Amino acid sequence: MTDDENQVGMNKYQLKKLLKELEDIRGRNTELVSLYIPAGYDMSKISEFITSEQSEAENIKSKHTRTNVQDALGKIGRKVSEEHEPPENGVAFFAGNVSETEGRPDIKIWEVVPPQPIESRHYRCDKEFVLEPLQEMIVDDRVYGLIVADKNNAAIGYLQGSSIKTVYTLESNVPGKTKAGGQSAQRFSRLRDEMLKTFLDEIAEKSKNAFMKKAREDKLLGLIIGGPGFVKDKLVDDDHLHQELQDKIVATKSLDVSGEAGLSRLVDKAEESIEDSQVVKERNLVNEFFDNLNKENGKSEYGLEQVEEALKMGAVETVLISEDVNIYRAKYNCPQGHEKEVFEEKPEIADSIECDECSEAMQLEDIGDIIDVFGEKAEEMSSELEIISTDHEEGKRLMNLGGIAAIMRYRIR
Repeated sequence: MTDDENQVGMNKYQLKKLLKELEDIRGRNTELVSLYIPAGYDMSKISEFITSEQSEAENIKSKHTRTNVQDALGKIGRKVSEEHEPPENGVAFFAGNVSETEGRPDIKIWEVVPPQPIESRHYRCDKEFVLEPLQEMIVDDRVYGLIVADKNNAAIGYLQGSSIKTVYTLESNVPGKTKAGGQSAQRFSRLRDEMLKTFLDEIAEKSKNAFMKKAREDKLLGLIIGGPGFVKDKLVDDDHLHQELQDKIVATKSLDVSGEAGLSRLVDKAEESIEDSQVVKERNLVNEFFDNLNKENGKSEYGLEQVEEALKMGAVETVLISEDVNIYRAKYNCPQGHEKEVFEEKPEIADSIECDECSEAMQLEDIGDIIDVFGEKAEEMSSELEIISTDHEEGKRLMNLGGIAAIMRYRIR
């Protein structure tokens, strides 16, 4: 695989990482080509279409843009001509000039076999790549609904994958228990109850807006309600919520905070009710790693070299790698048969390096994402590998430590 020809059969993590790379690419003009081909499409007709588009590109006034578009189409055309038929999920091609130096083009191509089927053929030449069909594939749109409330404020949000997102924050006008001067206790209590009911109805209405569509699409995994005091219970027990949402309640939890700050605390308190959630799994693993690290019991290792060594020994139970880690393994060979592996950030990987053994030039033979490299070794050693999001505090802590860690089967040092 060369640096300008990247064929990728992808899982969701790999696709997410590639999309981040492609999102940052911008053309000076409409010179970035995107082509989506569903399964079952006649590739010979695609070849004819590309040839036709190359001819049409002759009408582009700018010489540089015309040349870049034709070269990008040429790269895609050569790849298409090699395929008898699209893969099972179809294939997407992205090609264009990624050079930052005007007048010195660098035409790259990506061939992506996605984890889900491409629905329709699509072609566009623009200043940026068309990525929406692939972006939809990495979104798990199932959610847990979250409601945190007390008599003063409320927050409505959801847990989606590893992310907690706020949809609404509400403030109430419910007064405290001390009555205003000149009012009878009975009249003040009635007024307070009416204002509380109005606030609960407002929470229920916003919850309906936030969750009903998901519930009817069977994408609301459950509803979790929490907060200090009695308001959370009245919201449930007095049937303020729509019945379809009432039926989705999986837990009600007492909290020491309310409002938006309580959403994350609610997820923590409701772990047993949402134990299948990815965020809970990730948090528990990272916390186990840090607990072992604090105890100095030898059951935690971190750092690329340390984890790689432990993996090779078969001492790792679970490898933890942050999704924000951007490290690749480069394999080099020299004419004398010597081999070398180098771990670097991808932009810094050289096409050739000097051999330590014979001083001849070693040529780049292969580049592998650190997750793929460690994943293969983990499978070989019957270890687990977990990709950790940085959307939660535990994930950020792991990334601050370098983003590569391991929970050990036994102490090695």
